[in-house]
Amino acid sequence: MTVGQRQQLEVVERDGRLVTSVEHTLIQLSRMAPLGTALVATDAALRDLPYVGCEPLTTLERLCTAHEALRPYRGSGRVQAVLSRATSLADGPLESASRLVIEELGFAAPVLQRGLWLPVSGQDVYLDFYWEEERIAGEADGYGKYLGPGGPGVAASTVIAEKQREDELREQVAGVLRWDWQDMWRRQPLERKLLRAGIPRPRRSSRLL
Repeated sequence: MTVGQRQQLEVVERDGRLVTSVEHTLIQLSRMAPLGTALVATDAALRDLPYVGCEPLTTLERLCTAHEALRPYRGSGRVQAVLSRATSLADGPLESASRLVIEELGFAAPVLQRGLWLPVSGQDVYLDFYWEEERIAGEADGYGKYLGPGGPGVAASTVIAEKQREDELREQVAGVLRWDWQDMWRRQPLERKLLRAGIPRPRRSSRLL
């Protein structure tokens, strides 16, 4: 695809610099980068979570419009593969990559950011992943929130709060699965957890990430 063949290249100014638009940049990335890399970047640009007060950089509608305006072009199939999976509900790279691994392992797709009310603690919580019929919650967490600034006291408070949250959560769901970056990259640990929890597996495995 040659820039300018079908539409003029959109250039915007950010922090005093001229750059290509978010939509054009993500389309070019998706044409060339691995699916996982492109999906993480696209999800980040779309991120619009109910518990985070940040504005998304673009919308899926705008991305699809830009994509359609350029078609046909080389690599458009790779871009479509990203757009068909992209979401505004991924709270970080681990969640984006985990969705791909869950898909490539053949498991049923979960609901994202399922909200629940915890009456004892009086708070709304949002589950990273939730399988409605099985009532299984999935939480994809790195260790950053436990190792951040503030020292051992803050880390201990974070662990305690997370434990109390999970104890109350287990009263409303049938099970809670947790996995980290290593489980996701190695795949088999995540696969075993999903199988033990009884998550349906309607498709054959395929390599995506």
